[in-house]
Amino acid sequence: MENEVMEKLVLFLQNLRCENVNRETLVHLAGCKREKEGLRNLRTGYEELKERMSVSDKDLLEKYMEQAERVAFEEQQEVYLQGIMDAFQVLEGLGVIRASEKIENLIKHIENDSFNS
Repeated sequence: MENEVMEKLVLFLQNLRCENVNRETLVHLAGCKREKEGLRNLRTGYEELKERMSVSDKDLLEKYMEQAERVAFEEQQEVYLQGIMDAFQVLEGLGVIRASEKIENLIKHIENDSFNS
C-alpha cells in the first residue's frame, strides 16, 4: 500500500505543473516570457526555411526539433523534481518535518523515478 501511495504522489507531483495551469501559485518568469516571444518572432523565418529545404533535410530538422523539445521537457521535469527534493531537505533542516523512513523512501522513489522515466 505504501508503495502505491508513493507512486501516486510522484505521478501527481510530476503532472501538477503541466495539468493545472490556472492555479494561483503558478510561476511565470519574465525571462521565459521574453524567450517565448523571441521564439515566436523566429517562427516565420523557420517555416520559410523549411519550405525551401529538401524532404530529407526537412525530415532531419523536424526530428531534431522534436528531440530538442523532448529533452527540454525532461530537463524541466528534472528541475521541478529537484525543487521538491530541496524543499524536503529544507523542511527537514528547519525541523518542520522529521527525517523518517517514509520520507527517505519517498525521496529515493522520486530520484529513481526521475532517472527511469
